[in-house]
Amino acid sequence: MRLATVTAAVLSLCVSLVSAGVVTIPIKQDQVVEKSDGDCFFGVVTPQGCGPLRSS
Repeated sequence: MRLATVTAAVLSLCVSLVSAGVVTIPIKQDQVVEKSDGDCFFGVVTPQGCGPLRSS
């Protein structure tokens, strides 16, 4: 019973983070688009959002 409760809680947390867009996906150079004024103050811009550029 306890394992099922913990599993459900972890699954719920993961679903919440993904739906909120908090999950970080590595950004590669071929996904980067040109920045406009007011875009992301850190990292690079992609059609889906912004974040740090993957170094390798």
